[in-house]
Amino acid sequence: MTYPDAAVIDFVNKNFIPLQINVQSGSDLPGKYRVFWTPTLLVLDSLGTEYYRFNGFLPPDEFLPQLHFGLGFMALERQDYKAASVLLKATVDQYPRSDIAPEAQYWYGVSEYKGTHKVDALLQAWRKIKKDYAHSVWAKKVSFVKD
Repeated sequence: MTYPDAAVIDFVNKNFIPLQINVQSGSDLPGKYRVFWTPTLLVLDSLGTEYYRFNGFLPPDEFLPQLHFGLGFMALERQDYKAASVLLKATVDQYPRSDIAPEAQYWYGVSEYKGTHKVDALLQAWRKIKKDYAHSVWAKKVSFVKD
């Protein structure tokens, strides 16, 4: 199981306020957040704004990168580009073989560009996708970038 894993517990407790809701409890939260399948994990801010979600069971070695990515994506959407770049790059660096790594690399490039307005930073990040994650859908999204 994922939730009892020590690394998952540590990461969640350091970075989130975990809340588990039984979808059959009568709570209005499943409807508010369009939860139709479990498990559904949401990354929300303190006001309840949703920034990232993923559905279904994942083992710890995929669950942790998803959570890490969620924090980075939230920072990106909140236009905190410095924090987003740090978190998204850390997702790729710490979990390079995870399924979320190519997407994290993509958004890392976007964050670097939006924070610095340097096209080279964006293109360098996207070239890494083509090189390291050539068979991913994210490589297709940047296929127009010249090597």
